[in-house]
Amino acid sequence: MAGIRQRYLDTLRRKPADGWVWAPNFDYWLAYNTRAGAVPAKYRGMSRNDIVRTVGGAIWNRCSCLKTTYDSSVAVRRYQTSDGNAVEYETPVGTVREAWQKAENEFATPFLCEHRLKSADDCAAVQYLAEATRYEANLEAVQKAVAETGDDGVVLFMGCSVPFIQFAKTDAGYLNAYYLLEDEPERVERLLAAYTRAYLQAYTEAARMPIDIIATNDNMDGRTVSPSLFKKYAIPFYQVARDIVHGGGKLFLGHWCGQTEMLLEHVPGCGLDVVEAIVSKPMAPITLAEALNRLRGEVTLQGGIPSVLVCPQGGTRADFERYISETILPLKGRTGFVVGMSDNVPPDADFSRVESVAAMLGL
Repeated sequence: MAGIRQRYLDTLRRKPADGWVWAPNFDYWLAYNTRAGAVPAKYRGMSRNDIVRTVGGAIWNRCSCLKTTYDSSVAVRRYQTSDGNAVEYETPVGTVREAWQKAENEFATPFLCEHRLKSADDCAAVQYLAEATRYEANLEAVQKAVAETGDDGVVLFMGCSVPFIQFAKTDAGYLNAYYLLEDEPERVERLLAAYTRAYLQAYTEAARMPIDIIATNDNMDGRTVSPSLFKKYAIPFYQVARDIVHGGGKLFLGHWCGQTEMLLEHVPGCGLDVVEAIVSKPMAPITLAEALNRLRGEVTLQGGIPSVLVCPQGGTRADFERYISETILPLKGRTGFVVGMSDNVPPDADFSRVESVAAMLGL
């Protein structure tokens, strides 16, 4: 019988596997509750990887395999604000700033409240930043992740989203981005080309590392990236990046944690090997089986357990067990399916439900 790591890789490659792969993602649950001092006593002092082992899961180890720096022409200033923090980037062609605001309490992740690209005049400085970014191997971090994971899971690099998503979601905010795309298409296209060059360089470096997967941190959502935008901006990038990723012997994965049912039919042939964190009912108007059918057995799906179902607000323990029995278990033996979270275990989850999955799968 194959070990966990080999079974995981075989499943991701859509090969017949000799059992389930259960890859829980509870990094945010753990980070939040560690800061809040609310981690269950039996897990206190344990690493994330050891908690995964304890609950019978396969490790999904996201590793910082690259160091990101700017060349000496960029000055970066970080400082606290009254309700969060900010970063200012000074370049020879302009200065831009972005800021984060504290969320509901000090334990939660701050949210981006001020985008760096506020008007067309900021395009030059943001483009300069993209062109001034350097990616270097962080081999020590990779070796540590590989050693900690062992035969109990996989190691991946997650970063560098589709350039359009970096521009629209992070740099400008989607509403402003759509106006800029319409009003200043040449400036936007130059910026996207700069990001593409930078990100492909990052993937080239990552492909040399002893990791298993290179992933785009897209948070893909069909409500903000329409099928037409997906075909214009995502597919060409995925296909070029795929050649780099596959050249290094890695799998290529997209982090798709939004409502993506309207995009799934375009995924086969787009360049991705895996879509991860796919959301299904009751969080999206598509069943898990329907999502798998739209991938036509050509791309692996990792996900299947909607995050609301591990929370008391999302249903009772009986509701959760019924979902596993009626939705997950009938998929046993189906190639190209890894049982995972869609997207992450929330801070206020009933963690005993996460603990129970392995037994329900017969692991």
